[in-house]
Amino acid sequence: MQALLPDQTRVFPDRDTLHAQAAERVIRLCADAIAARGRCNLALAGGNTPRGLYRRLAEPDQRARIDWRRMHLFFGDERAVPLDHPDSNYRMAREVLIDHVPVPPAQVHPMRAAPETIEADAGAYAELLARELPDREGWPGFDLILLGLGPDGHTASLFPDTPALHELGRSVTPVHVERLDSWRLTLTLPVIDRAERLLFLVAGADKAAIVAALRAGAQGRDPYPVEYLSPRGQVEWLLDAEASGGPA
Repeated sequence: MQALLPDQTRVFPDRDTLHAQAAERVIRLCADAIAARGRCNLALAGGNTPRGLYRRLAEPDQRARIDWRRMHLFFGDERAVPLDHPDSNYRMAREVLIDHVPVPPAQVHPMRAAPETIEADAGAYAELLARELPDREGWPGFDLILLGLGPDGHTASLFPDTPALHELGRSVTPVHVERLDSWRLTLTLPVIDRAERLLFLVAGADKAAIVAALRAGAQGRDPYPVEYLSPRGQVEWLLDAEASGGPA
């Protein structure tokens, strides 16, 4: 697997340390993007592990280290629910992070999605990305995308056995997750691959088997969704000891 290499992987003893170190990396990478290009285009992730990171970034001593006036916040994926729904990635990020930092409201770009308008919603977010982000090999170019890892190997909402894994024509695509009977929107592989930086956050013993499989490589088995990635930029994996399968 190209993305998961020993020299790109750091393991921390517990989730609190993972969140603290992830916050340090995000602060540094955002500052680097702002210094280089005048703004930072960041795609946020959903889930419990990013929640701990966002809570850390919202602390007064940490939030003061980011120039939020130059931050533009996007989302890597979203469930097709209202933005105030408990399952909404946007709602989680707003409650834990966005409401606590001085980012201009016009620079926060939620994914709006509903099952009955899912195709139009995908097109609308793709148009937004095309307007807001620089072109990178014909695709919207993020400075930093935050990603997680599911026990089935999914990242963003790129799930096993879904057409989204093979979508090479659109930057944003709908995904129907049959086992959950739900619709989602997700960034596609070409967009994720062209980010300047990818930062994976992985925590919990339920991820240990997938992490071990990724380290061993895909020989003799079907690739996991995360293994479809071919990143052009730099990739970092931050794991806690439980996800890594042993002590830090």
